[in-house]
Amino acid sequence: MDKHIEEFLSNLLPELARRGIKVRSQREIAWGLQLRLEKAGQFATLNIYYSERKGLSKVFNVAADNPLKPDLEELCGEQEKRVGDLHTWERWIGSDECGKGDYFGSLVVAAFLMDSGMEDEIRELGVADSKRLRDSQIVGISHQLYERHAHRIACIVIKPLKYNEIIADMQTRKQNLNDLLAWQHGNAILELVNRHPRIDGILVDQFSPHKKVHRYLQGKELKIPVEERTHAESDPAVAAASVIARYQFLQSRQAMDRHYQMKFPLGSGKDVLKPAQAFAEKYGWNRLAEVAKLHFVTSRTVNQQDIFPA
Repeated sequence: MDKHIEEFLSNLLPELARRGIKVRSQREIAWGLQLRLEKAGQFATLNIYYSERKGLSKVFNVAADNPLKPDLEELCGEQEKRVGDLHTWERWIGSDECGKGDYFGSLVVAAFLMDSGMEDEIRELGVADSKRLRDSQIVGISHQLYERHAHRIACIVIKPLKYNEIIADMQTRKQNLNDLLAWQHGNAILELVNRHPRIDGILVDQFSPHKKVHRYLQGKELKIPVEERTHAESDPAVAAASVIARYQFLQSRQAMDRHYQMKFPLGSGKDVLKPAQAFAEKYGWNRLAEVAKLHFVTSRTVNQQDIFPA
């Protein structure tokens, strides 16, 4: 267990006991620890995470009339996320994307349909914000999600060559990557809505301040409420979507590695320059569009002059 979580627990457990809250179970989850708490016959779960980037964070799931709610709000701090703060829906769709910050590879959006009664199962599978999970965990959790809930998943993968064609066309119409993401989110969501007509709401991890998914779905005359929130991965449906999106991104990348017999790095920093040069030397500059997102600033550095200096 991480020392930061241990330190938090050393202060939390005596305070729980003082308030008459019992810890019914404790188990390690991806990047953290989950406590199942009970008071006056009512239960709640508290997930405690730690990462170097985000530090210590606490996410709890508790009904509005649960006697544990005021205790958890006070113990965890008002700034912490509560699942119930995002919405009160019984059946909803969460949507998230992966790959928009990667020079190499596909752009992926996934949507996941959630019922409130599934929350414990989803958490027990280890579902969390994909940024908190190792790739091996992503693969294992995704296999479980597809095995149990394939009918609740919709995913749109746009490979680099098609991505570059779409972006070039959008730029002629003064549109950008966020417009493409809105299309992807919207169509993944619509696929699930068509499969499962009774939906109370839609929650999207916000990628633009302009609420572009909401506007796109409005244009399709969808009457279901749409919320776009930052840090929406605290919601189990969005977390599941983020795991699936990451999994499909990794699958696409592995296929690309095998096909071109190269290892393409993640991200869009300096690490991508040498692989881009190696690819161009092996396959030709004109084929870089098959593996990379050419509108990235990186492409201004990786150009024909840099690859084939005079």
